Amino acid sequence: MGFLSALEGIGKGIVHGVEDVVLVPSEVAHWALGKMFGDSDADLEKLAGEVEAMAKQVDRLNDDIRTALGQLTWHGPASDAFIAHANERLRELAGLSEELQGLAAAMRRLAHVY
Repeated sequence: MGFLSALEGIGKGIVHGVEDVVLVPSEVAHWALGKMFGDSDADLEKLAGEVEAMAKQVDRLNDDIRTALGQLTWHGPASDAFIAHANERLRELAGLSEELQGLAAAMRRLAHVY
């Protein structure tokens, strides 16, 4: 009897191992995000909304800085260098906003996988 129960335990271990391997990538991602941020898809939706709101804040900041740059009365080589530097940062902010929007969209897709 001890041999059969040991064999049964091994069989259950193998089945459990196979179940773990069979998880598709979306299930793995869904599980991992559930462990990190909460188990419900509503939590992912809420987080996606918060990330999207961050992207909009970055866009508003970008617009405010661009407006301020347009109102500068300072002129000359130093002004040109400052504006060039600021425009580089504005491009970086625009890229950040796009990445945040992409993250929010990916989170929403993941929340609706099932």
